[in-house]
Amino acid sequence: MIFRITQKLAKKIKADPVPAMPPHDNPFLDWTANLFMVSRWQCILLTNSCSLYSVVFAGKGVSSEKTFVEASTKALYEYMVLDGCENIFNAHIASHAGTATFCKASDRRVLGSINDFALHTRVYLLEMGLPGPLVNARLNDMPMSMLERTYPKKALLALVSQPKL
Repeated sequence: MIFRITQKLAKKIKADPVPAMPPHDNPFLDWTANLFMVSRWQCILLTNSCSLYSVVFAGKGVSSEKTFVEASTKALYEYMVLDGCENIFNAHIASHAGTATFCKASDRRVLGSINDFALHTRVYLLEMGLPGPLVNARLNDMPMSMLERTYPKKALLALVSQPKL
């Protein structure tokens, strides 16, 4: 798996990411992650670099590359089960969850979308008081310009039906 991480997150998990890498051959194994604050809580936003399918989870206790990979995989699995996408996780992600390569996040379109998701997450958590799973559901049901106004969940499901090269 490739984790494209921001400088803030790299500093938190004490990672030394390599410079930018080309996209992974398997779009399910290419993720971009960012650390941001919601009031006084650290949150991590994990976003699939192709579909923008996203999961927000607490940054508390995530202090190394190993704990980041474990927390990311756990949060992703738990939300995909709730979202009805457990089969996608099991078929495409689970067997590769232990192998992680960290590189610098450099795709401005993805980073712009992540910043938009972070802003919406703050609103959903602080002003609307929504629980985490509902925040994730709302993020994945937002039309995104990078996806030509389709939703991240629909884009993720479309990746399943793409022919393999």
